[in-house]
Amino acid sequence: MLFGKKKTPATPAPETDAADTTADKTSPATTGSETTGTAETASANAASREVSAAGSPEPQSASASPDVVPETGAVASVAQPVTESTPTAVPRDSRELDSKKGYLDFGALLIPSAKNQQVRLDIDQKTKRVVALTIMVDQASIQVQPFSAPKSGGTWNEVLEQIEDSVIKQSGKVKRVDGRFGQELAARVPTVLKDGRKGWRVARFIGFEGPRWFLRGVVGGRGAIDASAARAVEDLFAKIVVVRGDDPLPPRELLRLQPPEGAKRVVVPRNRAQRRDDSPSPNPAAAPVSDDR
Repeated sequence: MLFGKKKTPATPAPETDAADTTADKTSPATTGSETTGTAETASANAASREVSAAGSPEPQSASASPDVVPETGAVASVAQPVTESTPTAVPRDSRELDSKKGYLDFGALLIPSAKNQQVRLDIDQKTKRVVALTIMVDQASIQVQPFSAPKSGGTWNEVLEQIEDSVIKQSGKVKRVDGRFGQELAARVPTVLKDGRKGWRVARFIGFEGPRWFLRGVVGGRGAIDASAARAVEDLFAKIVVVRGDDPLPPRELLRLQPPEGAKRVVVPRNRAQRRDDSPSPNPAAAPVSDDR
């Protein structure tokens, strides 16, 4: 696996709402718009793997991404009702795994390696800590974060309520629905389209609770508005393995994410990284983030 880190002068971040600037990026209740910082991108397939860092993209309004729709456009949930034919696979605990073969090891998360898949490391700009992984499959994407949880469970329901409040504070709209992994949120927040019209950026918040952990996912791109596109990232989410560890942790603490060991570093030209940033973002109200170190 190759790693790249392009050094560029720091670029001031665009102004955001107070709710965004004060949010804890390691909190499970943040919306995608609040989990921002630098980004390293990993593309992986069966034969080769590569991780690179994007340059500093210019602040931008919402582009013609698949998860952005006009204000008058209908936004319906694409969550599929559970039936007898619904896949039963769900995220697993590492103690159930016999071998890491076939997985990309990001510390607390083992991501199944597959063709036509890219993995982006979302890094907090202040702490330089990896706070999330964003995985792109074709035109769908999912941002994932693992957190500690109490043995008693029930954390995901509490997090859903807090996400609902956060989206509403951003003048957005939310709807709680039943999906493949249980209850999820269909959310949309206001944005400005490339042609200046008002619109919505759409996202789905899904989650799954395991033994003393839970995994949160933010589905974006076409996965937020098209059921067939969503299936690819849902299948990937179901195959993720969470490495909780045995250390005692307070509830809702972000589990440690890190680049795979033994990675080599390469420099990736900014224009190449920028083209990757044009991929659909899972963040309901944020432009692609970049590495400005």
